[in-house]
Amino acid sequence: MRYVDDDDCLMMDNNSADISDKLNTTLGIDLSAEDVQNQPEFCQLLSVLTNHISNEGVSTLVQKDLLQAEEELKHEKHSWLLQKILYHELEELLRDYDIKSQDTALSTEDRQFHTILQETLTRAEISDYLDCSPDPTSTDTLLGLSKTELSQQNPHRKHLPFIQQKLIPDIEKRLREKCDSLINFHQTGLEEDDVEPAFNPTTQLPALVESDKHQLQKTKAQLKTVKHNKDKQFWQYYKTLIDSLGVLEEVVAKHRFQNQTEQNTVTTEWLVGRCDGLCLKIRLLEMQVLCDTYTKDTVKALHSVRDHLDSNFRETDKEFHHVCQALRSYESVGMGFDELVEEFRKLKEEKDNKQWALTELHRGGDKQGTVAKP
Repeated sequence: MRYVDDDDCLMMDNNSADISDKLNTTLGIDLSAEDVQNQPEFCQLLSVLTNHISNEGVSTLVQKDLLQAEEELKHEKHSWLLQKILYHELEELLRDYDIKSQDTALSTEDRQFHTILQETLTRAEISDYLDCSPDPTSTDTLLGLSKTELSQQNPHRKHLPFIQQKLIPDIEKRLREKCDSLINFHQTGLEEDDVEPAFNPTTQLPALVESDKHQLQKTKAQLKTVKHNKDKQFWQYYKTLIDSLGVLEEVVAKHRFQNQTEQNTVTTEWLVGRCDGLCLKIRLLEMQVLCDTYTKDTVKALHSVRDHLDSNFRETDKEFHHVCQALRSYESVGMGFDELVEEFRKLKEEKDNKQWALTELHRGGDKQGTVAKP
């Protein structure tokens, strides 16, 4: 049996860390060295996928087609930008002529040049709107016009060579000035010794822009790497913190909570004993109160009271039965019983009233005899 020593373990950990870093960088995932060790087949699958998937998460074939499409787009964009630059330069040139005409009077040649250039540019703009069909293969145009017809109907067509001879140097001069400004901007902060002299400084502009783009991409890659390292370091710190908290909980549970449990057990037993003692004391006080309250004489008197109450209860019960029997006998009389009772009540009231009147008469006669007797 072969035993793995510490050096082998360290080498395995380093290899796992390298594999995880490579997969995380290539696929943009978050794998740890432990994941690589625990799931070797899954990591092997990911390694195979790296041969068919780019850093952006697409297949290599799609990436190839995408690069080709980007090159074509770049070429078309380059052509469009050239036309756009020329168009903006022509617009700025016309605006400069307009501003200049407000300050000073233009010569006849300049006014003609301005008019011809303005109308020619307008016709060129109109020609861009002729192909209004969304279908690129369609030959339908706006109002049935074509670019050739617009060009032939231009009244200044014979002056175009003259316009080009005069316009091209002006545009080249304006573009050269802007290029010089861009070069000065890119060379700001550089020492004069670092700048190589050149007959045409504008030729350096693409190289400077490409250098800035390359430096920007390099900086982005470095920032991405730094961010990945920071995320990795954060999760390592997080895992270490979780492990430390687990160890701390074990130490607290082993040392502090164990002693606390024993202390709680002792305290609970002491409280139970104290509660039992208090219950016995309360029971003793209850017995003492009962003994002091119910003496021999008191008990004897209570027996007499109970006998008297029992005798009264029996007599009351007999009277109750007697009354119930009388009521039942009355009820057996029938429907006329209520009328007899009502008549009896009225007679009794009349009897009571007459008896009260006689009593009052006797009482009044006694008073008169007593007064007359002296």
